[in-house]
Amino acid sequence: METTARGDVPKTLQTIAYISIPESADLEFLLWDLQDAIAAYAQLSDTALPRSVDLEADDAGVVDGMVFAVDDAFDDEAMITVEQILDRFGDTETRVYVVVQALSKNNKQADEVLDHLYRACILRDLPWCGGVVICAGSGIVALRHSPRMGLLRRPFSEAMDKLVGAVRMGCSIEHAQLLGGGDADSVDADGMVRAKPAVPAPIWRAIIKRLGAHAQSRI
Repeated sequence: METTARGDVPKTLQTIAYISIPESADLEFLLWDLQDAIAAYAQLSDTALPRSVDLEADDAGVVDGMVFAVDDAFDDEAMITVEQILDRFGDTETRVYVVVQALSKNNKQADEVLDHLYRACILRDLPWCGGVVICAGSGIVALRHSPRMGLLRRPFSEAMDKLVGAVRMGCSIEHAQLLGGGDADSVDADGMVRAKPAVPAPIWRAIIKRLGAHAQSRI
């Protein structure tokens, strides 16, 4: 699987649609983190912030880029929803990015999701630009109030920042790394950057469970 040639051509993205399928607290958190980082970098560089587009609005108009947030429990119903959205923008220059939340302990399910999304883009002649796979299991929303570059969030923030660079350049995540002098080796054959916790899995699960319970106790 490779990013499409058109996806390697930089383009200024003035409008971006952020789509969570399914809607979940974890996926919404990941999209929020991405949008917050894009806004921060735009402010630091004194550049225009892409306008967020609501695809359900009648006046959505031209959409320069789309970021799908999905999990690896992706089913046929979710795929149909994605395909219906992609059908609206077939054979355009709309860049397609994806954030995958890997819930399972192996890469197989995430890889299958990526393959389905990639093929759906190719069939509609849409530039596939890759993205990130967050290998954190469920409950990552519990990190919302943790420091973005602290021990717990840092691996995911660094991966997300690579996606930020790609979106800001309007090209694939791999090409953005090459243009920016970054680590293109961190991008795999699927055009994805994969991020794992910085602590062993048992400790990670215990931390997420405790933080999640603490967040619930404050509601």
